[in-house]
Amino acid sequence: MTGPPDNATVLNTTALSNFAQVDNVDLLVDLPRLVTVPAVQTELEEGAETHRYLEHALAVLEEGIPVVDPSPQANELEQTLLETLDPGEAKALAVAEAVAGTVITDDGDARSTATQRGIVLTGSIGLLVRFVEHDRLSAEAADTYLKRWIDDAGFRSPARDFDVFLED
Repeated sequence: MTGPPDNATVLNTTALSNFAQVDNVDLLVDLPRLVTVPAVQTELEEGAETHRYLEHALAVLEEGIPVVDPSPQANELEQTLLETLDPGEAKALAVAEAVAGTVITDDGDARSTATQRGIVLTGSIGLLVRFVEHDRLSAEAADTYLKRWIDDAGFRSPARDFDVFLED
């Protein structure tokens, strides 16, 4: 493990879990300056006992998605964030804020906190849009992923059909 790069893209457990659930974590690997944090790795390891698909996410950690040591500044920020967030969300947001990066999360509290703190963020749906716009995934596949997340994993989405997220 090393420290995160400037402007890192920091993955939280939710996005990793969603893409693992549809067996396509590899889509995430090419995101710019992509990292995650040890707390996310721990959450995935604990969840893999009951959700076997999380092994797909664990398989790409380190080689494809580096697990980074937060800086002392990020560790200080994390202590404040732990007052309202779980460890994975707190550490991911702290790292993103410390390196002026982007956090990828679907957790409502983490998204609210990121917005309040001025941390750039996106989520699983935002990633689907990005992948479709960059021709890495078809809109039909993105729609299938979204529906599987909703139906099989209880994902909360503002819409069931993916096409509403694409700009005309």
